[in-house]
Amino acid sequence: MWKHSITMIFIAALLAGCSPKISVRIDSIADQVEPLGEKRYVLYSAVQGISVGDLYFREHSGYFREILKQHGYLEVRDRENADVAIYFDYGISGGKVIHSTYTRPVYATVGSETIDVTETFTDASGKTTSKKTKSIFIPSRQYVVGTTTERKSYTVYTAHAVLEAKEIEHGDKTNGGPTLWRTVITTTSKLDDLRRLMPILAAASAPYLGKNTRGMKTIDLRENDDRVLEMKTMR
Repeated sequence: MWKHSITMIFIAALLAGCSPKISVRIDSIADQVEPLGEKRYVLYSAVQGISVGDLYFREHSGYFREILKQHGYLEVRDRENADVAIYFDYGISGGKVIHSTYTRPVYATVGSETIDVTETFTDASGKTTSKKTKSIFIPSRQYVVGTTTERKSYTVYTAHAVLEAKEIEHGDKTNGGPTLWRTVITTTSKLDDLRRLMPILAAASAPYLGKNTRGMKTIDLRENDDRVLEMKTMR
């Protein structure tokens, strides 16, 4: 029984290791001036037609709420009690078909055989006889005998999450306060499930959210990465 358990654990670990890497790009820019007070913020939806009460919005934004908390932000419900308004946008593209063509060599294998060497002898009477004298082994070798062209098509999807923080100027009803920081997180992969991708996006961006990356950062993560698993349990 214990041998069976060990085998199942090994198979599970092997399957987990096969999880493909997801490359996440983070481009974050920030003003050098920190928000006032305790960095109290109110969260808004920047997705057209989606409210902050939407189930998907609540799930997706939950990962970033936890990151903001770690960065010293305190969420409040009332705009009048907030110093910062953070707008959260997310989504995934409908898919783009990628066509790739590549050429690979075609090999032929020769050799890997034994040749017997036979010598013929003639005696004084003119009678001939044949006798095997030795065997020669010829090792196998490969030769390129041509090329073949293969074509492959697959679909990729681009997912994104964008958070933009603006300073709240109380009394201003236009929501047009200056932008304090903006973090754009994107990934392009064969995975079309935004609910699986969002914790990966959040985990990759955690150190950079609200910061100035001074250029794009690329972070490679797997679904079973400890940072992703921790992100899922934080919510």
